[in-house]
Amino acid sequence: MSLNITLLVGGRSTEHDASLHGYHHVLHELLKEPNRVVVDSVCYVDRTGTVHFFDRGPWPEDEEGLRAGEVLPLGAAIERLRASGSFVFSLLHGNEGEDGGWQGLAEVAGIRGNFGPVLASALGMNKYLQASLATALLPGLRAPRSALVRADSFDAQRVLREVGPGPLVVKPNRMGASLLTTLLHDADEQELVKAVEEAAPYDNQVLVQEFVSGREYSCSVYRENGRLVDLPVAEVVAQGFFGHEEKHVKGRARIELRAEDPTTKALREYAHGVFEATEVATFARCDFLVRDDETYFLEINTLPGLMSGSIFPMALAATGRTITDLVVAAAGDHDSRPARDKVKEYAISH
Repeated sequence: MSLNITLLVGGRSTEHDASLHGYHHVLHELLKEPNRVVVDSVCYVDRTGTVHFFDRGPWPEDEEGLRAGEVLPLGAAIERLRASGSFVFSLLHGNEGEDGGWQGLAEVAGIRGNFGPVLASALGMNKYLQASLATALLPGLRAPRSALVRADSFDAQRVLREVGPGPLVVKPNRMGASLLTTLLHDADEQELVKAVEEAAPYDNQVLVQEFVSGREYSCSVYRENGRLVDLPVAEVVAQGFFGHEEKHVKGRARIELRAEDPTTKALREYAHGVFEATEVATFARCDFLVRDDETYFLEINTLPGLMSGSIFPMALAATGRTITDLVVAAAGDHDSRPARDKVKEYAISH
């Protein structure tokens, strides 16, 4: 019997465009296997947070088409997602969609989908806390020297002393896609303040890190039928710094799936360790830097990009698996998750 799917896409997020591109790819991949999955609705959250709903095809292909759906209040949209019985495959990246916001809505409302636990997603959007957790849990794993600052109250001199000397990377602590990530080759107070102020309107927590020059790897993590599948580790080959443009402009970087060796095996073990410790749902991607014999944790992405050129679909395809396999696995992962009894009465005598 086919699995009914609702695609949840867009979001009031700085990563709205990544969601739209992922939706286009995922939709067309799912339509190739109608004997296994049936897309029976599309729920689009536009850039303002307004919800547009489609309950029949043909399915919209672009943002203009997505805005033409039935407009629903958020509460009505949540109830429709809950009552439909379809498995909701969320493609909401970044703010609200990937940071625990929609995960909390799904938990409270009882929406069946690939949302996963609130804590896993919240940690997955907080680079500073997830690195602290990963390095505490996994012996031998390092993190770049870091300082978490706020634009309205930070001491640039102190940060330069603590994180420097040398080149620095400045990035929003709770954003993805390497947006507003800046490499300061010869950081001084003025440059540091400018970089922090540019990021601050989008995130009042700004992460300042030492720049670690090394080989960058991305390890996809995938659970299918209750077990973790060994996907190939990808190496990112870029001309210099791997920032937002290098990630999203064709030809600016090259992704190479590496043959198994001691380095890729160690990276996968680290990635699996972070994944299981935080109870991420079904799939994720962990990014690392390797310099000599040192491995540095950069971040875990609890909803990795699913665009046609993204790393996760590439690693999945290398094992003969499809996007449909991913969606079916996500549904199975959700349905096999042990239920928690949330009601327990107790007496209070004072």
